[in-house]
This record gives sequence, C-alpha cells and structure tokens, in this order.
Amino acid sequence: MKTQIIEKLSKFLTEHPMKEEFEVVYLLVELRKLLDREREQNTSNNYPLVRFHADWALHTKKNHITTAMKEIMNKIDDSIDIYPKNGNIEFLLLPEFRKELIQLLKEYDLPSEFSKDDNKWMNFILALTMVLADQPIIDPVENISEFRYVYMKKKGIMVTINFKGAKLGKSITVGMGL
Repeated sequence: MKTQIIEKLSKFLTEHPMKEEFEVVYLLVELRKLLDREREQNTSNNYPLVRFHADWALHTKKNHITTAMKEIMNKIDDSIDIYPKNGNIEFLLLPEFRKELIQLLKEYDLPSEFSKDDNKWMNFILALTMVLADQPIIDPVENISEFRYVYMKKKGIMVTINFKGAKLGKSITVGMGL
C-alpha cells in the first residue's frame, strides 16, 4: 500500500506544478496517508507540520493544536508587534513547514522541485492559503485566540490574528502582496 501511494505521488508531482488548490489538497491527503501507513508500521510520528497542515486543509476550523503548531504560533506571537513597524512576516512563507516537506519528499525520493525553488514555493503557498482561507486555527496559544488566512485570490498572502490574554482585545492583519 505504501508503495502505491509513493508511485501515485511521484507521478502526480511530476505532472503537476503545485499551484492550484486541488493539487495542494491532493498532495496533502496522499502525504497524510503515507504518514499514517508509516505510523502503523513502526509507530513513527515524524513530520508533525506536514500532518498538521494536511489536517487543517480538511477542516473548517482547527481547534486541536499539536505541539509543533503551538511552537510555531508562540514564535509568531513573540515576533508580531500589535503595532508593527518593521514586523517580521517571514512566517507567512511557512519556512518550518517547507523544511519538513523537503525532508519528507527526499526520504521517499519524490519530486520536490516545487518546494526548493522560491518562485514555485510561492505558487504552492498561494494555493495552500487559498485552501486554508477562512478555516481558522482556534486558541492555539495563550495570547492568540484565532489565526486566520484571508482570501486574496492569489494576489498575496494575508493573515488576521486576534489576540487574547495579555493582548486581549487586539487584532492585527499582516500580509504581502505580489
């Protein structure tokens, strides 16, 4: 079964540029199947960010937050000033997810050009954020009540973060246009 998933993914990644929503959803679903098969065989729980994003793509909201996602949300919380000056918005390009995805694709000898080339990665991220738009992450960490991608019609990446705790009542929308 695992071999069939790898074969399907290899063919799919060779034939598709990974810049449309359906391509991203299919990739995430098949990668999730692969990770589930791996976990069944040897209790491996590798690639938590790939697993999280695959789950997120299939839910209207995400309120079960994994340890890996909490770490990222805490980094975002620490790096975002609710009154941004030169705010760090690198997180919009999902660098930790990218590293993990590259590693997973390499482990299974799957085509990975879209994840290594910056322009192709941007196309992938645009399609991914279209999938995730208006599917908020709910209460991921102490100071964030909601993290939500905003629908941008592939013209950029934007998130709205609603705060709680020490930042209660504050909200910020940050993004980058193309």
